[in-house]
Amino acid sequence: MSKKDEDGILMKVKKTVDFELLAEEYILMREAEVSKYTVNSIRRTLKHFLTCFDDALTEKSLKLKALQFLSGKNNEHYNKQLQALRGFLQYCASEGYLEANPCAAIKYKPHTNRIVQHSEEVIRKLLDAPDRNTWAGLRDYTAMILTLDTGIRPNELIQLCISDFDFANGYLYLRERVTKTKQKRTLPISDVCVSAIKKLIHYRHANWESQLVFCSWRGEEITTGDLRDRFRAYSKAIGTQITPYHLRHTFALYFLRNSSKTGVFALQKIMGHSKLEQTKNYVALLDADIQQAHQTASPIANLLGRGTGKKKAVLMKI
Repeated sequence: MSKKDEDGILMKVKKTVDFELLAEEYILMREAEVSKYTVNSIRRTLKHFLTCFDDALTEKSLKLKALQFLSGKNNEHYNKQLQALRGFLQYCASEGYLEANPCAAIKYKPHTNRIVQHSEEVIRKLLDAPDRNTWAGLRDYTAMILTLDTGIRPNELIQLCISDFDFANGYLYLRERVTKTKQKRTLPISDVCVSAIKKLIHYRHANWESQLVFCSWRGEEITTGDLRDRFRAYSKAIGTQITPYHLRHTFALYFLRNSSKTGVFALQKIMGHSKLEQTKNYVALLDADIQQAHQTASPIANLLGRGTGKKKAVLMKI
């Protein structure tokens, strides 16, 4: 933005920065580019950031404030929030409200692969925990079944509509707007899962206007936070910490264990991983399983491992 001084020379005029207004503009722009879940995540991050510092934000202090805001967060949370801040401040800079993006030099932390494994016993206990005589309990049980059958992400699950299911052919179609990667995805679903989804839909209230499958007892939208809260209660009941995302991990591991290793490519498509490296994290865990099985079952381990002590005793006598 510029104006002319008395001699007609162009002068740069600094724009007044209303970060809250700019945040709303930025979010509206991102809505056309990313999933609803990602938009909501950006909105929460920016709201929290701007609320924390309120009127104390200046161009010079933004980098320090951002570092303070990110301090103490685990790697995954840190990276998500840094990404939101960098994108927003880059937008501010491109619009001429900042000289440069103050977060551009802040580096992301190394990605930590936190794949959680649960035994069949724990999974069975979890499936028995919801009270299926209530709508919320039946919904939670069905969400568990669908996640274990397809590896669907929690934020994808809560956006599913009745029309997304093809029960006759056994498929679930994820729309672009629903997926994290903005790519359509087709998920095969088993007969058991089809029956569970049909039952949940059957018990929907006739007056509900929403077509969401996994909704509240009033037919309203639920959040991933709502699901996590429900799982906290189930975790307490079964004595094991477990989250909706853990079931996605469980699906991936069981899928690979029950298929050949070439199944990693099928798993990549089902899970919606943009890079094969993400899927290979699960293969690495299976390699650990194989190593453990080898230690237990190897003939040489049996012959020279457990029998070593006895053979040594014989040699000592000689």
